[in-house]
Amino acid sequence: MPTRTGSCLCGSIKITITGAPVSTNLCHCTSCQKSTGAASAFIAVFNTSEITYSMSELSIIKTYDDTSAESGRIVKRKFCGRCGGPVGGIREGFEQFCIVPIGVLDGDRADLKPPVEFFHKSKIHWAPTLPDSKCFATLPSQL
Repeated sequence: MPTRTGSCLCGSIKITITGAPVSTNLCHCTSCQKSTGAASAFIAVFNTSEITYSMSELSIIKTYDDTSAESGRIVKRKFCGRCGGPVGGIREGFEQFCIVPIGVLDGDRADLKPPVEFFHKSKIHWAPTLPDSKCFATLPSQL
């Protein structure tokens, strides 16, 4: 698996990922909508041990404990203190995995097309559903 790179909007936080994604999904929960400012969040999940963050200054990466997540678990959302761009997140109880917004990754992302959509019950009605995706009203209990 080739190394993937990415960054926040201003480039103050760089991301290096050395492994393949565990999964990809499109999340329509209201927490993802608010944290991205978009109708939904395109997400890739990687093993936390395969992600490295490097910063222009140590204090630039910030973490927000999102207690509003519809999954019922706290999501520690990482973002840039300069531009506000989201760069990752860790869901309580699943610390071995890091949620990375697909939009922060550089290069070709064709292989990251999500096969599933979560929280379809919160989907904005005019937002399209991905062709051939499996849709769940909430988050499946095994996740």
